[in-house]
Amino acid sequence: MAGLGQACEGCCGQMPEISYPMGRLDPKTFSFEFKNLPYAYGRKSSYLCFQVEREQHSSPVPSDRGVFKNQFYHAELRFLNWFRAEKLSPYEHYDVTWFLSWSPCSTCAKKIAIFLGNHKNVRLSIFVSRIYYFWKPAFRQGLQELDHLGVQLDAMSFHDFKYCWENFVDNQGMPFRCWKKVHRNYKFVLRKLNEILR
Repeated sequence: MAGLGQACEGCCGQMPEISYPMGRLDPKTFSFEFKNLPYAYGRKSSYLCFQVEREQHSSPVPSDRGVFKNQFYHAELRFLNWFRAEKLSPYEHYDVTWFLSWSPCSTCAKKIAIFLGNHKNVRLSIFVSRIYYFWKPAFRQGLQELDHLGVQLDAMSFHDFKYCWENFVDNQGMPFRCWKKVHRNYKFVLRKLNEILR
């Protein structure tokens, strides 16, 4: 029963026409946008790689995967609008996984929280390459609220970057080659995330 028509109250607010996932990422775009630098100046785009699994007879069934980029609306809201309109059914349970180049901003975190509050049949896991304004209280509170709602929040590890490279990047059969300090930067992001969530 996907395509439920009008937006459920409070979920996505006023949204434009549904935007659909884009194709696989260019390798250079992925390496630049997902590089897990502690302070990533000049990276104004936000990318969201997603996979959706439906639960059928207590077993996950792969359903959809794709990529969203911020275009006027942040990538998280573009996903929620598409998912609500095209895929979401009240009669099924969903495991949704996001790999984000930036963690959600405070506004997106609130809208995600409202969406999850209205759709108890959706379980969300978020893996972030970098934390957006981790020193600002509003952004920290947004992540804390998602954590309290049961959203799994984690830093992207080498294995997550490799998974994204293999599943969301037009890699032309080339193996994933990580950038310098990927492991050290992972520890930095994980430490900051744990400080926020404790």
